[in-house]
Amino acid sequence: MHSGENYVDTYRAKNQGKNTWIIYDPIYDNSEATLSRITWHNRIKQALDQNLFEIHFQGVYETNRNTLTHLESLIRMRNSNGSDNLIMPGQFIPVAEKNGQIVHIDQWVIKRSIELLSQNPTMPPVAINISGRTFSDPAIPNYIHNLLNKFNVDPRRLLIELTETVAVSDIQDAQRFIEAIQHTGCWVCLDDFGSGFSTFGYLKYLDVEIIKIDGLFIRDLPKNRDNQIIVKAMVEVAHGLGKMTVAEFVEDAATLSMIKSMGIDLAQGYYFGRPTVQIPNK
Repeated sequence: MHSGENYVDTYRAKNQGKNTWIIYDPIYDNSEATLSRITWHNRIKQALDQNLFEIHFQGVYETNRNTLTHLESLIRMRNSNGSDNLIMPGQFIPVAEKNGQIVHIDQWVIKRSIELLSQNPTMPPVAINISGRTFSDPAIPNYIHNLLNKFNVDPRRLLIELTETVAVSDIQDAQRFIEAIQHTGCWVCLDDFGSGFSTFGYLKYLDVEIIKIDGLFIRDLPKNRDNQIIVKAMVEVAHGLGKMTVAEFVEDAATLSMIKSMGIDLAQGYYFGRPTVQIPNK
């Protein structure tokens, strides 16, 4: 959910024809960026107002038996013109995080996920990744609690994922948030574990049930000895503290075999299947 500058603005030059160069002008660049943000702000608002978002699911599997344990909710945006091409979150989430619309998007995902859990009793538990802005909203745990009660959904069917960078930015707030979420009956997963390398020291203060190892360490794991050493250390620390581990971006059998040998509990990635709008059952 995450360009350099040249003194000669090649993009503007290309727009004006061949054999043309234009000196880079930051004012021009900023105005383009502002226009882009305004456009995306309006598109996001339209998507929220007209229910143009939809959730796709990617399975998370137990490594020993390759059995489905739960799903991760992944948001997509439909085009208002009726086109079948979906807009991926990398295009709109960064803007939403900057302007605050991400809180409304997160609330939509939470509500829609709980609705789907209510409508599909055999649907596996669902994990929802919330943003830093939503994490900072003290009303969110109660929002989740009220929706679970309203739709009569067992809280054990909902997992809340919080990224490492957000959690370690304010340990005390993170502790309060995690405790409040767990008070609702939901589990908490620390996402992107290892991305900041600071979590090893803080992990004992973050009472989460699951940690998800950052995909940057998993993508080329069989070929990268440094990553193998780091991942082994992560697993040892996590298991020593009584936490389950998840490897994301598992894309081939060799990677699955290696994470299994390291004792990683759960895995997700293209090896098991791409995200789909279809709701898998247990």
